[in-house]
Amino acid sequence: MQKRQFASNLLIFLFFILVVVTATFSELFKNNVKTGSELIEQANPFNSNELTLTKSLTLKNKSGEYAFEHLQNNQISPWRMTTPRKISANSLFFEQLFKTLKSLKVKKVFPEEKINISNFSIDKPTSTLNLIDPNGKIINIIFGLINTIDNSTYIKISGRSGIYHVEAPSVSLENATILNLIESQIISIDLETIKSFKIFHGNKKTVTPQLEMKKKDNTWVDQAGRILSQDKIDEFLQELSSLKSSFIIDKQTDSQKRQIQNLARNAQTIVSIQDNLNNTIDYNISGLFKELSDIDLKNEEYFIVTISNNTTSYVIKKEFIELFNRKSDSLISQTAQAPAQAPVALPEHAPESIPAPIPVKKIIKPIARKAPAVEKITEPVSALHQEKPLEKSQEKIQEKPLEKEID
Repeated sequence: MQKRQFASNLLIFLFFILVVVTATFSELFKNNVKTGSELIEQANPFNSNELTLTKSLTLKNKSGEYAFEHLQNNQISPWRMTTPRKISANSLFFEQLFKTLKSLKVKKVFPEEKINISNFSIDKPTSTLNLIDPNGKIINIIFGLINTIDNSTYIKISGRSGIYHVEAPSVSLENATILNLIESQIISIDLETIKSFKIFHGNKKTVTPQLEMKKKDNTWVDQAGRILSQDKIDEFLQELSSLKSSFIIDKQTDSQKRQIQNLARNAQTIVSIQDNLNNTIDYNISGLFKELSDIDLKNEEYFIVTISNNTTSYVIKKEFIELFNRKSDSLISQTAQAPAQAPVALPEHAPESIPAPIPVKKIIKPIARKAPAVEKITEPVSALHQEKPLEKSQEKIQEKPLEKEID
């Protein structure tokens, strides 16, 4: 009887030891269950810090290689092209690019095998993007085959295993040319960051501004403290932002440089914009001229705009110079502009048949403006011609050094 009891106790003890050992090994070698945040990280191959810390980037596609730098303290023109030209970059292009990368969704991850590398064109990429942080760390992104049926593409990211099948970016990296990557807006205005806006006729150090707008408690006021109409300001600034040039001159010849410097020194108008970080950019508006060295203006009148924070010059048709003649009276809010009407005095025993006076409303129709038509390309020697932003369906525009007429 005692032997049976001993055997029973021994078996129970051994079973207990086996359970403990099994549990220990299971804890040491178990596969961790992914948390919600880890699953989200899998859905988006980039984290926000990697994109936010980008100090510079390079883009390589079928049209060439381009390099850009991020200007931390410049909210008006935060990106600048450094190669192949030194010129303000298209801020909207980069805004859309980073917005796409932040919200990128992974459809599927394929093994990084030779057959997949070939089938998804990772070995023959449509474009390559390098994101570089302040410490010089590089994230290399290779864009492969583009599937136009479901608007997706395949990418390979350095330091990460697998080939990602993702939604295609909203910007066309594979078809982008220098004309899409440079800033097409002459005057870049962000209503969220702008603090003050002034227009001077003559030297701003010696004359008072013809137009001055300041943001005070989210309300725009002029130099006299009168409240300005938000709708009218939006319309005016939209017109300025939509202003396009007939020619961009970023590589000036010696004769052009002398002429442009003289025009800038004797600017007819200066537009001065300050952001909420107290950065100020001055736009110098020249007088009218009919001749500019190395560019055929066909004896038509133009003016030129130079900017204080870069060396690029913009040649614009005469008809748009009136935009810079705006005065604050045209932007005053109706409630601030219209004085209170005094009550109409009626005779003490006025007949009931006399009708009350009817107020007359004045209807003002805004005048629609159109950007100047595209005329010539004189690239690369003297100027770059402006064109509409490239849609994803567009093909690459071949650049030729010879002057070319556009229908």
